[in-house]
Amino acid sequence: MPPLLLHKAPGTAGRKRGTGMALEDVRKQIDGIDTRIRELLMERLDCSAQVAEAKLAVGETTVYRADRETEILDRLGAQVTEDRRAGYLAVVRKVMETSRMYQYGIMYDRLEDPFGPLSRELDMPERTDRVRVCLTRENRPNAMSSILSMIGDYGFNMEQMELIREDAERQTVTFELVIIGDLHETRMKKLMFQLSKESMDFRILACYSADLMKRHSRTES
Repeated sequence: MPPLLLHKAPGTAGRKRGTGMALEDVRKQIDGIDTRIRELLMERLDCSAQVAEAKLAVGETTVYRADRETEILDRLGAQVTEDRRAGYLAVVRKVMETSRMYQYGIMYDRLEDPFGPLSRELDMPERTDRVRVCLTRENRPNAMSSILSMIGDYGFNMEQMELIREDAERQTVTFELVIIGDLHETRMKKLMFQLSKESMDFRILACYSADLMKRHSRTES
């Protein structure tokens, strides 16, 4: 049995939209929908918190499962008309990313020293505003865009991204990233924790002050 589509064909939907509704009335309708979306998202985050607590109770800290997310996206995408599918799935991906970020935040706050293993051999000066990391991801659509989105969601910008290698046999790509921010901040530590959980071969290579590095470079020259 074919999946039930959530929207009518473009021609039919177009006739329904063309009812002469005033722009201000449409905006009020959108405001009401946005309120309902907010309530549903808060409800979904409540469920995400319960998932995180359940996983912590059994010693599990893995949130990201690419195979499960792909299955969900395929299933939900099949229920939406093609003209809206890409936009709809982009929103669903963002909701999933938000859920994972929230769960990892709960885990970070509950675990004993989750950042310690990531920084065990790292020299952390008092002043830092750059963090260089190396990570490997599956070579598939949205593999790196989700990482860039994650960095932005934590409130940081990326200064540099360099492809280190592409492994055809493993179907992976390895990048070095330079993130602008202080590794002493809890937000940055939480970002490192999530990156380590959602990447292979994750390492923090260095943290430093870009200004001090420039001064040191000028002194040497």
